[in-house]
Amino acid sequence: MPALALPAAAEPLFGLPLVCPEGSICPIQQFVDLDAGPGARDPWCGTKTYDGHKGTDFRVLSMQDVARGVEVVAMADGVVKASRDGMADRIVSTDEDRKAVASRECGNGLVLGHGDGLETQYCHMRRGSLRMAPGTKVRKGDVLGFVGASGMAQFPHVHVTLRRDGQAMDPFTGLRVGQDCVESGRGEAAGSGGRDWLDARAETALAAPEMPTLLSAGFVDRPVSDKDLVQSGLPALPDAQSQALVGYIWVINLAKADRLTLRIEKDGRLFSEQTSEPLDRSKAVYVAYTGKKGSPAAGRYRLEAAIVRQGRRIVAESQEFTLR
Repeated sequence: MPALALPAAAEPLFGLPLVCPEGSICPIQQFVDLDAGPGARDPWCGTKTYDGHKGTDFRVLSMQDVARGVEVVAMADGVVKASRDGMADRIVSTDEDRKAVASRECGNGLVLGHGDGLETQYCHMRRGSLRMAPGTKVRKGDVLGFVGASGMAQFPHVHVTLRRDGQAMDPFTGLRVGQDCVESGRGEAAGSGGRDWLDARAETALAAPEMPTLLSAGFVDRPVSDKDLVQSGLPALPDAQSQALVGYIWVINLAKADRLTLRIEKDGRLFSEQTSEPLDRSKAVYVAYTGKKGSPAAGRYRLEAAIVRQGRRIVAESQEFTLR
């Protein structure tokens, strides 16, 4: 089918690329790398990126979300230019995994043309979920498929690259790869040309770009890792037959020298606590925990978990449950 031409129109305001399930979170884990050389810097001169990253990663929590189905939607009106489906959803963790997706790192996905040299590319979509053949005209918000973990995916997400005339750019600022970053809070981004790239709803997804995001915190019956949480989702609470009672915190985009603190109280008295050493470098993802081995006794348990930066709690979460 021949591609359909788009009528001349004002440049679009782009929306979010996914519909986050009610009661869940779908944070941005990584931004565009503006450093055209071997280094890496996000659009706000921070570390929420890696060398050569050309897009923005909107994540879901786990492969359980992938199984349930989280919709990927068109960020603006456009025409499907190309698509690919059929690649398996699996978290890349070994050299063998990386070799299996070489030259197909985007996984399942598609490219939308929006006219005037603008296009968006959507990557890592769920196998079998793509709905639009090349040449199909779509409207902003139309469902393109589902979030997955195909291609070079270390966590389930949709990676979106915004390009103008083939050059990658950051949708939040309009900055192109190779331009200088802008320190957070300094005002309008240089290079944005004074125009808004995103609609109001999409802008709210940015929040404070210098801040980490708490994915979850709570109680489990054993120490957990990021791999555990990504593969299996949020765990069940401990019970009287459990072999331990553990409190955990799961966060992304920590900065160098950040600390994590956890404190568990049982019936108002200290049960367990832990404070991490200052991080020796920024961390894209981190899990910390505290607790005790052995079958837990009945009682009311309360977890206080926090991220501490320069002596100040910048993110905090509390959870409680009663074991009978």
